[in-house]
Amino acid sequence: MGSVSSVRRLDPQIREEVNRLLDQGMTLDCIIARLRAMGVETVSRSALGRYKQRFEKIVEKVRRSREIADALVRNFGGETEDKAMRANIEMMHGIVSDMLMQIGDEDEEGPAGGVTLDPKDAMNLAKALDHLSRARKTDQDAILKVREEAARAATAKAAEAVRSVGKKAGMSRDLKQQILEAMGVQEN
Repeated sequence: MGSVSSVRRLDPQIREEVNRLLDQGMTLDCIIARLRAMGVETVSRSALGRYKQRFEKIVEKVRRSREIADALVRNFGGETEDKAMRANIEMMHGIVSDMLMQIGDEDEEGPAGGVTLDPKDAMNLAKALDHLSRARKTDQDAILKVREEAARAATAKAAEAVRSVGKKAGMSRDLKQQILEAMGVQEN
């Protein structure tokens, strides 16, 4: 695997400043000038250019992930309190999948390129996958429960409407009973 980028070796605060400047659309020459003003002489223009390309790829991946998450949230329907959780589960699944695809791929650019797993990393990844599958299961169980409760409430409301309208319309007790039984409601 190649050596670590001179930009990535910078102090995290300086690297954050570089990221901020890149995010603002500053030119490479402006960023180099800013680094020189901060006393950083170890970063070349070409190293910064390569870092910028990786940075833009990461920004694009994050943007696509957000778009996907927004699309997922829009398609979830009325369960507003669960939307963010479900979107996060989907995004985490995508991140873990991307990481798994990059294991051992030294040609991949960016911070995750050439990912290697030591036993601790492998255990943490296994835990993440386990938590992800549990979160999905919990989410699916919660959705099922909400749907069952909504169906029971709708059935109860419809049954009450049959009783009320049936009484006003002079419907026979037997007919009301048959309608309620067809709806799965047992009259006492």
